Amino acid sequence: MDNCKAQKNDNNHNIAIEILPTFKGKQILKNKWYITLLGDSIQISKLRFYLTDFELFNTQDKRLPIPKSTYLIDAFNKQTLSFELHTHKKHNFSQITFKIGVDEKLHDAGAQSGDLDPIHGMYWAWQSGYINFKLEGESPSCPTRKNKFSFHIGGYKSPHSTTRNHTLDLKDRLSSSIKIEVDISVFFKDINLSERNQIMIPGEAAYQQSLKFPLLFSISK
Repeated sequence: MDNCKAQKNDNNHNIAIEILPTFKGKQILKNKWYITLLGDSIQISKLRFYLTDFELFNTQDKRLPIPKSTYLIDAFNKQTLSFELHTHKKHNFSQITFKIGVDEKLHDAGAQSGDLDPIHGMYWAWQSGYINFKLEGESPSCPTRKNKFSFHIGGYKSPHSTTRNHTLDLKDRLSSSIKIEVDISVFFKDINLSERNQIMIPGEAAYQQSLKFPLLFSISK
C-alpha cells in the first residue's frame, strides 16, 4: 500500500510559475517614475490582473489542462507573483497557454471566493462581471483631478469581451520553473494620456485596449 502511494506521489510534478511585472524590461516599483513610448511621465500605484485556465502542451501536442488555475496577480504584492501548476507526470513541454482575464462561465457564476472574492476590488457587479485588468497611477500629462489615470478593463459579453487567450513557446524543455515577463510599457504604446486617461466600463474602448494584452506577456530568459 505504501509503495503504491509512493509511486503515485512520484508521478506528481509541480511547475513553479513566476510573474515578472516590468516596464521596458526593468522591474516595476510602486510610484517610481517611468517614461512611456509617447513621452509621458507616469507613476504606477496599482496593477492587478487575472490569469486563468492554464494548459500545458507536451512535445506530442498532448493537452494537459490544469484544473482550478485562477490567479489574481498584484504587481505590488510579492505573494501573488508566484504559484505552482500541478501536473501528474514530467514532460518536455512545448507550450503553455492561459487566459488573461476571467472567462464567461466564471462571470456567469457571479461573485465568488478566493482570488475571485469581490474584496480584492476586481468585481463590478453581476451585470458587468469582473475587471480583468486594473492599472492606476498618475501623470502630469493627465488633465484630471490630481493627474490620475485609471484603466479598469473588463466586459465579457460579445462583441466586447476583454478576456484574451495567449500561448507562449517553451522550446520543448523539461522544466520545473517558468518565468513570465509582463511588460507594462506595451500597454501605453499608443496612449496619449492627455487625451485618453480613463476606461472604466465595458465597451469598445475596453475591448480595443484588451487586444494589447497578449503583447505584454513573454517568457523571461
